[in-house]
Amino acid sequence: MKKRLLFFVCILFISSSSFALNRFVEKSFFSQALNQDKTYFVSYPDGYNQSDTTKKFPVILFLHGASVDGRFTTNQIDSVMSNPLAKIFFPNFYKVIFVIADGSSAPFLGSFYTNSELYGNIENYIAVDLYNEINIKNNTYKHREKWSIMGHSMGGYGSMKIALKYPDQFIGEASLSGPLNITYYNELLPLVLEENGNKAPYNFTYSGSVTKLMFSMAGAFSPDITKDPPVIFPILTDGTINQEIMPLWEAQNPINYIRTWKGNPEMAILMYCGELDEFKLLSQNKIFSDSLLAYNIPHTFLIDPNGDHVSSLLKSFPEGLNFLYNVMDTAQIRVKPNAISTIHKQKEYIFPNPAKDRLCFSYSETSGIEKVTIVSITGSTLKTYPILNLKDGLDISALKPGYYLLSIRFHNGKIENYNFVKED
Repeated sequence: MKKRLLFFVCILFISSSSFALNRFVEKSFFSQALNQDKTYFVSYPDGYNQSDTTKKFPVILFLHGASVDGRFTTNQIDSVMSNPLAKIFFPNFYKVIFVIADGSSAPFLGSFYTNSELYGNIENYIAVDLYNEINIKNNTYKHREKWSIMGHSMGGYGSMKIALKYPDQFIGEASLSGPLNITYYNELLPLVLEENGNKAPYNFTYSGSVTKLMFSMAGAFSPDITKDPPVIFPILTDGTINQEIMPLWEAQNPINYIRTWKGNPEMAILMYCGELDEFKLLSQNKIFSDSLLAYNIPHTFLIDPNGDHVSSLLKSFPEGLNFLYNVMDTAQIRVKPNAISTIHKQKEYIFPNPAKDRLCFSYSETSGIEKVTIVSITGSTLKTYPILNLKDGLDISALKPGYYLLSIRFHNGKIENYNFVKED
């Protein structure tokens, strides 16, 4: 099923050039945090009428990756979503206010959506200025239950950090191939050293994909505008980590915000990472997932055995989009006096995900279920389970590691599908 979807997504990309780009509207406003005008891009949902303030729509804020800017990202997404066929495969995109921010910044690949003396107060621009701009000038809900944030790569980092630092603003977060533990160098360090001759003493220059990434991160986490280049690089000339600046990096590390947030208020989190990621980010994501589990925080972690860093967006973007829409669609707005809003009821779900031996349900009542089927990513039915006692879960120990679809059919004809990952 996912291979079919990927095929059709590729067809959309190939055929999109014949359609006008008209989903997104370019807007600008004055950012107090940056003390300058900033441009952003908005796609309005079908049926949106600015003059009809009685009809509200949920919001997804998207943060792009490094080496590109908001305009490039908008053109890429617009070229797909302007294609009439896209409404068949991505219907939820046309039900939300979809906002693309600009996180590009000279002189490196991007700002990492972090306040720094080199890039400016980019985090404040996103989390405060742009958030208020969208809230005030659009027909949006004023409650966190209808707001989500997502991002890819650098944007995956930024969206996770901002969501955990400002949990009162977002009900859902989707990090797609994001570096979520930025001081975990075990796998990145050898790549940087290899790009710089693999022999000490090192003279790190702005060249090589991983080294450029490190310079960009240093511009956000350890800038020094008196130097040329204007950063304190995290690796010393002998090839070891500069421990003196590690506190600066740790202060911006998304994984450290878990212990301050601790799951309150509740937030739905999706993480995606491919095993073939060129920047070796899977280990970082696994450690981040383990930290969430340590605090008993539910989340969805999708590991793609064939996914890389960039082209995997063909799969991860629809996953993130649908995940966040479903979260906002099922979250009920409840506001208590002098208290933050909370989730009243979430959609039924399966857990754990990923799973090793047994897949369980959150359904309190299972008598309405007719059958439960597991389907492979190619669309083949692998197993149909008899309805005995679903509260004990399903034995999936015989499945090979990979992606699967769990299809639940009810006696009234309703069908609910859930993606899950089978681990070793």
